[in-house]
Amino acid sequence: MKKLLFISLSLLILNGCAHRFMRGTVAMKMDDSTAHVCLGDNDVQVGDKIDFIQNICIGSNASSVDKLGEMRTCEMKTLGSGTVTKLLNSHYSEVKTDKPFKISEGTLVQKRK
Repeated sequence: MKKLLFISLSLLILNGCAHRFMRGTVAMKMDDSTAHVCLGDNDVQVGDKIDFIQNICIGSNASSVDKLGEMRTCEMKTLGSGTVTKLLNSHYSEVKTDKPFKISEGTLVQKRK
């Protein structure tokens, strides 16, 4: 009985550490409003909403604190959103943006809750 309880609690704890959001990147920009993204048929479905995200960093040094004590900070900024229009395979899908904004290869993408 103790072994069963231990296994059950372990699974609950490990499940709590799982990612809540499916994230990937833009693999290939097709045109100004369409991109292939690294979210496949195990991650998204046609019609799912996707956010395009960029890391914006402020500060003068690549490390977290420069020699003068200035802090470098980064935050994630949502550029815009799109909709999955086609599942290409288990690794990639096609997303059409809802309105025009600048996307490039390597831009982060995240499935909405």
